Amino acid sequence: MRGKKPKEREKYVIRLGDGTLVEVNREIYLEWYQSERRERYQRERDRKYGVCSIEKLQERGYFPEQSIYNGDKVLETILHSECLNKLESALKKLPEQDARLLQFLYFEEITVKKATEIFGCSRKTIQNRRKRIFEKIRKMMEEI
Repeated sequence: MRGKKPKEREKYVIRLGDGTLVEVNREIYLEWYQSERRERYQRERDRKYGVCSIEKLQERGYFPEQSIYNGDKVLETILHSECLNKLESALKKLPEQDARLLQFLYFEEITVKKATEIFGCSRKTIQNRRKRIFEKIRKMMEEI
């Protein structure tokens, strides 16, 4: 386990989801401690950068819930096509340089490092531009 380990103790106790305390050995406690820290780190990142999950996209109205489909592949295809059309029209509205960056990164699968050489800027600049572009696309898709 990397990072700071908990101090040695006489007994180790973990709290289960229902609030029950359970005594465990050190190895189990260290694994639990590490997984708790990993989950906390992920929650912090989600708060900072926003969560990108199907559930969040459904909440925002980008994708309908599965229960709407009820196995209807035609409806699913239509809704998928509509979402792709919104994305395509948003991409067409982007400035040429932004569209070119996305083209390199996602369609031609050029690495960020290679993109820094092409555009003549730092890695952080490319990452910031990509983040801003995604935000623009999200706003444009909401408007459409």
